[in-house]
Amino acid sequence: MNPNPQALRARHLLALAALSAAALLAGCAAPGSTPDRGSPAAVAGSAAAPQILVPPTSVGTWVDLGHVLAPWLAGDAPVPVSGPAAPTRIAGLRREDGRWLAIVIAQVAPSGGAPCPMPNSLHVVDTGTTADGCLRMRRDADFDRWLEQQHSVLYQWLEGRGWASRPRAWVGYRVPADAGRAIEAHALIAPTLIEPTTRTNTDFLAGGQPGLQWARAFAGATRAASGGGVLNVPPFPFAPQVAPPAPPVVVAPPPPTRATQLPPRPPVQAPRRDRE
Repeated sequence: MNPNPQALRARHLLALAALSAAALLAGCAAPGSTPDRGSPAAVAGSAAAPQILVPPTSVGTWVDLGHVLAPWLAGDAPVPVSGPAAPTRIAGLRREDGRWLAIVIAQVAPSGGAPCPMPNSLHVVDTGTTADGCLRMRRDADFDRWLEQQHSVLYQWLEGRGWASRPRAWVGYRVPADAGRAIEAHALIAPTLIEPTTRTNTDFLAGGQPGLQWARAFAGATRAASGGGVLNVPPFPFAPQVAPPAPPVVVAPPPPTRATQLPPRPPVQAPRRDRE
């Protein structure tokens, strides 16, 4: 019995339609077809942020908090990156009780440079040859909700990850590369690491100098990271560094003692009564 040609043609069309539908579903459900912008693979495919190198200290432990794609965290300057696409590295100094003493963040804008923020009350004037207006500092970053209002993205980003401790100072510096990538670094620091304990008026007037010197050293490290790819965080002025263990002290054993035996004394006889 010969099959009906129209029936065969209909069966072929149904089979082709089923195969096309299966291929379409498989393509939509294929894992990894759209990479996560915050995944390590996506970060590796973009321009990496500078590696953060930290000095050893005895007040806490430095922790590598990752290398991710994040939104541009600065709020007081033009934003060169749209969306969560800025390669970002984070390192934190954590105390034994879990409190974060310092958070250091380095970000890059692979698409190009960005100008520095306009000078304002936070503008730190450098006494050297790098007074470019890119260094800013706020000693009481959370006073009057300043950080939350001025750097809302940075504030919410840290709060959402549990990396915020108060009180804290803020230091920010941007390298506005005209060609290539721009780099911006943030540091949120416990004030006790950069400010001495003041007891007199003279101490109070000079108490801000160590923090300013550290901020300028941090800016210099950020500028060096734009060429070398490594951000060497300067040591905090009031965080003692870990010193190598001292060699053991060799103590010579005492000379052996010698005992001298003395003969017992003869007993003293009582005087005789007949001779008194």
